[in-house]
Amino acid sequence: MSNNSTLRQTLARFINRAEISWFKVFDSSRGRKIIIVRGDEYAQLPLRFSTRAKVFAYFRRFWSVKFSRRLLCNLKTIVYRGRLYVIVGDPGPVPVKVVSLRILCRTSTRIRVRAVLTGGLPERQVIFYTIKLSSSRGLTIIRRSNLRFDYRYLPCK
Repeated sequence: MSNNSTLRQTLARFINRAEISWFKVFDSSRGRKIIIVRGDEYAQLPLRFSTRAKVFAYFRRFWSVKFSRRLLCNLKTIVYRGRLYVIVGDPGPVPVKVVSLRILCRTSTRIRVRAVLTGGLPERQVIFYTIKLSSSRGLTIIRRSNLRFDYRYLPCK
């Protein structure tokens, strides 16, 4: 990753995959078995995401432990007869696609990035990321700005 343009493209693709990861899990329940618990509808997740451990491991491909826990918590899952279900509904628009990216600083273990995201909202959002570089895990997002404006990253209760 010596070429700055190549690095920016790699980071943009990585951030796009990370930002959409919550929806990959959530949307995988569409058209699947529905149950009703205390008046709320829940849809069964496929075998790929059939346990919290599997969903957590999927989020860990992109996010730190802290963020992976938040993403999992904000899916609003339940376990029914040994399978994981997610609440049914329209989660609402959030920015998920990188339209521009600038590397602010880089060390041997961290990259600080300013990204402009779009998706579902009329205005673009500027998000700052800190990405950890590791020879064993690759890239991992350890910090993200504008958390309180995005339901996926709200603190868990």
